[in-house]
Amino acid sequence: MSVSYDGTKYIYTDPATGETSDATNAQINEYLGSDQTATVPIEDFEQLLGKLEGSKMRQQRQKSVEGRRDIYSQGLASMMSNF
Repeated sequence: MSVSYDGTKYIYTDPATGETSDATNAQINEYLGSDQTATVPIEDFEQLLGKLEGSKMRQQRQKSVEGRRDIYSQGLASMMSNF
């Protein structure tokens, strides 16, 4: 197996064809050995975590808006039933 690190990412080189591609976690772990595992730079993790938190906040806000619409429509239906 031929895996190398170019300073930013791990590259896998297929020994049969010589083609290169981004290495999978399994390939990286095999390259590093059983006592080490692949790691993600903390900046990338924090960026992805920020996106996830932002997405969750948008979903919650959308859920709140839809809940208010349901309340308003129920109130309007109730008023209309009185006529």
